[in-house]
Amino acid sequence: MNKTQIISKTERHLKRYYRWNSQLYDATRWAILWGRKWLGDYLRIELEELSKKNPEAPSAACYVPCVVEIGCGTGYHLSALAPVFKNSVFYGFDASAHMLNKAYKKIHKLKNVQLREEYFSSNSLQPSSVDCFICSYSMSMNEHIPILIESIHQNMKDSGVLYIVDFLSTSSNWFYRWMMLHGVYIHSEIIAELQNTFESVEYESKSGFFGLYRYGVVKAIK
Repeated sequence: MNKTQIISKTERHLKRYYRWNSQLYDATRWAILWGRKWLGDYLRIELEELSKKNPEAPSAACYVPCVVEIGCGTGYHLSALAPVFKNSVFYGFDASAHMLNKAYKKIHKLKNVQLREEYFSSNSLQPSSVDCFICSYSMSMNEHIPILIESIHQNMKDSGVLYIVDFLSTSSNWFYRWMMLHGVYIHSEIIAELQNTFESVEYESKSGFFGLYRYGVVKAIK
């Protein structure tokens, strides 16, 4: 199976799966996707620090030129960050129109957010054009994670930063199989793949859902 076939397969699944799950997503995912709130608070601090390093930043505004969230879903992070960083441009990519419809209701008044119904690939944006990528439980929605990591790296500026929160491992075979049935792949090799691609990778592994799995909060710099 080549890269195009892999992307098409995953995209079809995402569109089909979230057609109905989008109705329940915000009400249920807090229980299983641990670390999202922590990542949101961390991102606000990190984007403020990145803006201070930017010589083109307006003196009275926090400014990170281009921030991309892959698998933005219902707009959990975009709706929290975009109002704070009004001089930045945020792109939210998601393959599901139904999830983006939910996101649009949260961000439609914000002029610095663009939503794109698209499975993110190396051709989605100009090469070396993105300052910051966010992947919040979206890498695990990809069966072949090296393709996504390669696409992110190609579209990122030198010294750009990738922030991730996602599953790292589980000791439960039934949970692993159950998640795969729902198109979620727990990649134990994700840290090694990032270390092979990025200049610097910092991460912390945490216990999720009372020890059912471990998730990681990751910062990777090109």
